[in-house]
Amino acid sequence: MESSITGDPSADPPLLYVVPPTLQLEEACIPGTRQPIFAIINNWLNSTDIASSKVLWLADISGSGKSAIARHVGYTTTQSNQLLCSFFFKRDIEQQASTSRVISSMARELARADGPIAAEIAQAGLSTREVGYIEAFHSQITAPLNHHPPERPSLILIDALDESGAPAERAQFLDALVREVPLLPSTVKLMLTSKPAQDIDDALNRLSTVTADDDDELEVYRLTFDVYGQDNRRDLRKYISHCFERIARLKRSNGIPLPAAWPSNQQRQSLVAHANGLFLWVTVAADYVACANDPEQALEELLALQNRPNPEAAIDALYKHILRSAESNPDFNLPTYHDVLDLVLSAPSPLTIDEISITIRRDAAPTVWCLMPVLSAAPFVRVVHQSFREHIRDSQKCESRFLISRGTPILDEAEMARSPARVKSRQNSLGNNTIYPGFPLPCLATVASYPEAEHLAPDVGSQIDPNSISSHPAARGAFGDIWRAKHIDGREIAIKSIRLYGALASIGRHKLQKSSVKELTVWSKLKHPNVLCLLGICVLGGEIGMVSEWMPNGNITEYVINHPDTDKLKLSADIAAGLAYLHNAGVIHGDLKGGNVVIDADGTARLVDFGLAKLTEETLKFSTTSAQRGTTRWMPHELMNPAEESKAVITFASDVYALGMTFLEIYTGQPPFMEMRNDFQVMFAVIQGKLPHRPLLESSPQLTDRMWELMTWCWARDSKARPNATTVSAMVQSLRRGQGNQY
Repeated sequence: MESSITGDPSADPPLLYVVPPTLQLEEACIPGTRQPIFAIINNWLNSTDIASSKVLWLADISGSGKSAIARHVGYTTTQSNQLLCSFFFKRDIEQQASTSRVISSMARELARADGPIAAEIAQAGLSTREVGYIEAFHSQITAPLNHHPPERPSLILIDALDESGAPAERAQFLDALVREVPLLPSTVKLMLTSKPAQDIDDALNRLSTVTADDDDELEVYRLTFDVYGQDNRRDLRKYISHCFERIARLKRSNGIPLPAAWPSNQQRQSLVAHANGLFLWVTVAADYVACANDPEQALEELLALQNRPNPEAAIDALYKHILRSAESNPDFNLPTYHDVLDLVLSAPSPLTIDEISITIRRDAAPTVWCLMPVLSAAPFVRVVHQSFREHIRDSQKCESRFLISRGTPILDEAEMARSPARVKSRQNSLGNNTIYPGFPLPCLATVASYPEAEHLAPDVGSQIDPNSISSHPAARGAFGDIWRAKHIDGREIAIKSIRLYGALASIGRHKLQKSSVKELTVWSKLKHPNVLCLLGICVLGGEIGMVSEWMPNGNITEYVINHPDTDKLKLSADIAAGLAYLHNAGVIHGDLKGGNVVIDADGTARLVDFGLAKLTEETLKFSTTSAQRGTTRWMPHELMNPAEESKAVITFASDVYALGMTFLEIYTGQPPFMEMRNDFQVMFAVIQGKLPHRPLLESSPQLTDRMWELMTWCWARDSKARPNATTVSAMVQSLRRGQGNQY
């Protein structure tokens, strides 16, 4: 709505499309969680280095906690007087569902600082009512801030940019950001959050320049969560404890008895596994238990759900269970469910229960209460998360009786830019994620640097069904997303596309491309039953995609949790045989752990993820820096000790150390040093020479004395004293034959 001009000097400046603050900022993360992420954001914001990134983009999958981070950052920067303005997109609120109101709404917040900047913004609002995005951004934000720059580092915060409509609808706003952000004062920085979206990525790429030595001068700091990483698992456990302690207090106050230690440590650990890294899963699960008359039974129902191989599958399984549970409630009415959800999804702004009841001409409250884990109703009825909206609109995910097909349709998946195979046009190949048949690879610096790359594996792009690719990554590796797809002959396949996570996001796009070709170079040389086979390569959104068989049982960590009685010695033998093959071929894996071992349909373990692998100099020249060291809990002291920094490189011996840790992971179902809270504690312990404790017999009944002795040999402090992989493989095979007493 346009403000009128009055004679009252204290009136708000007249600006077009003014809306109230789009979110009440709050301390959204519980104390002690998300500390590494907040440290990165705080260091980025407060850096006075003129060469530091102007923009930070936090991008990750639905439910990973991006908006909670944004709210928390908004709260803390408000407390420190560093927040200039913010905008939080919401797809179900009309005024916050497009970019049309962003610039003037943020300008209004800037004008609340009062003084000369407020007068300048007010005048700009009067004179730029009919201009485009770039002109409006420049006159209402860029120019006033340059004329009145903040003295200390200050923040502009925009959350959930992917919820601002289709890519075409936000294109002009992205153009304005690209044009104007570099012109802002050096003390002003921009933080964005969104799901991964190709149009946003392409726009931000235009802010980066490349130097002569092929390093990025990053105008954009790209930040993601490592949802399977130790920090995230630790934070999930804290969040689970926080949520369920609140539930326990509430239930006990209502006279419902619960055990003193509820949930148990084992139940909490199982909840972490079920969550697949998603805070959203924990939030919805906790609300489900809180709404139940019997919280213990409700929790057991959740823990009885099968562990899923990826975050999307985990949240969809939870939604399916909640809908079935609601249906079993005598107060639930299926026709009312359809009418309510049709209305909630199509309404331009949220409605109250009374408004919904009047519209559908019957009482909606009983059915809404049955759906409280996935709907909120205080005071407006809204879906708890956009992923539930997508779930009940998707016939591939939602059971037919709960499917909502009427009302305003959600954005097409191509518009959401979640999948690499949704946009058919080849014309804008670098702007869309899609499969392109045929070489040469378009616009890849890696091909110029390594022209032999396209000859290392066959081009199989034309053999992939472009409509079969999963809407979200099915899994993640150190340097890439794994997408599920189908070969045209019906076989399920996996495509690994490159992407950076966490702290790795700062190394730069071109270094990542080189790493992708390096992985391809290593992987293409490997043929062994215990190494995942590379079928070929394709071009995925302008990048190399590595195609392999799909492994239906996920990684070995998930597999031993879901199959606790599986033959763990056989799995250990598979891994040892695979590593022995690599070493005999002159290849050092560099990142061996349970997450990088997959299980095929027959239960055979295969090594994967050669993003950190190193070909020895005798095989092919590849430099290996001290940064390439694998994952902390699987690393020996020689890769951690600061005194060894200059010569800390992965070796055959460091692989063998990691092999022993992977054996331990197989027998326990947990990462090494699980009793230690963070990786810094692990590093300190390993440098001091400490080894993992042997698990108790009742928790790891298959772990024999001989196998434990072999593990400890793999962990010998002197790297030269460790056995080689061939010896380890032979010993494990000997144990399998019952001849362990021969060595």
